[in-house]
Amino acid sequence: MTATSDSTKRIYGGFWIRTAAFLIDLIIMTLLVILVGSMLSITPDLLGIEETGFILEFLIWMPLIFWLVLPWLYCGLWESSKVQATPGKLAFSLVVVDKEGKRLGFLHASGRYWIKAISFVIAHIIYIVVAFTAKKQGLHDLCANTFVVHKKELQRYGQQSSFL
Repeated sequence: MTATSDSTKRIYGGFWIRTAAFLIDLIIMTLLVILVGSMLSITPDLLGIEETGFILEFLIWMPLIFWLVLPWLYCGLWESSKVQATPGKLAFSLVVVDKEGKRLGFLHASGRYWIKAISFVIAHIIYIVVAFTAKKQGLHDLCANTFVVHKKELQRYGQQSSFL
């Protein structure tokens, strides 16, 4: 069986399902950033600390810091965990695997995330690549040598690297 046969193509998560998963994750990440940011922004008032110097500077830079750190940890920790996917991907029974069909380590998942984030900043439409590659890989998947696959199909193939 070749990697691009019809039965094998079903294993890969396509463009639209991955877009829907991304939107779910974006909503969750936005809520997390707002929740954590709100809690930290009212902390000086609750503690009676005057907003000067470091605290004022931190409050100014906090949104940028949170939009860099929280999504990275969200994706890196979820995709390297036992579930191998963010909640958005889990909603569609998708998992992220390496070229051997195995779970990513945190550093591997982090590298995949940062490639995705940087490529998005450079060219917003870079994700469209998923629709046109045989194994439904985005630029970040190609660079990190990862695949987004349907969990049940992965189990059906017994995590054999021959389908990848």
